Amino acid sequence: GGEGKPMVLQVHVSWAPTDEEALRIAHDQWRNNIFDPPVPWDLETVEHFDLVGEKVRPEDLHGGVNISSDPARHVQWLQEAAELGFDEINLHFVGQDQAPFIHAFGEHVLPELA
Repeated sequence: GGEGKPMVLQVHVSWAPTDEEALRIAHDQWRNNIFDPPVPWDLETVEHFDLVGEKVRPEDLHGGVNISSDPARHVQWLQEAAELGFDEINLHFVGQDQAPFIHAFGEHVLPELA
């Protein structure tokens, strides 16, 4: 059981210098991962995930990924998550180019949460 163990939340984020780019990154990299069960249970191959991902619109990603170019918005989302009582929050940047994300969050987001 989980009693007495830390509660950990993983938050999927997409940040870029513009909202449009943040949304493009999320759609490009994460559109195959927004489906609730039983959909992912029934997909047997990577090609099947690609097929269902073709139907996902960029705006559909907002339900599963925090998407914004505004560091203050990310701070707000993370503060809301922290208020839920988790012991730890892990950030998962859904894009491939990690360095700009790490720099931006290290400079503008994480200091606001300390």
